[in-house]
Amino acid sequence: MIPYEKAIQRLEELAQQLERGDMPIDQMALHLREAQQLIKQCREQLYAADEAVQKILEPEK
Repeated sequence: MIPYEKAIQRLEELAQQLERGDMPIDQMALHLREAQQLIKQCREQLYAADEAVQKILEPEK
């Protein structure tokens, strides 16, 4: 798993490449697959961070 910031940076690179639309379909499919995996990873990292923050902010019982 790569750090969140690097995943976001890679997603931005992929988005720019896809927006240009000058790549073969096979390569586009690979980039889309990579982007899906990065989005999933980022989502999981954000959820984990949110849960950690919620635990810290919960009043002690």
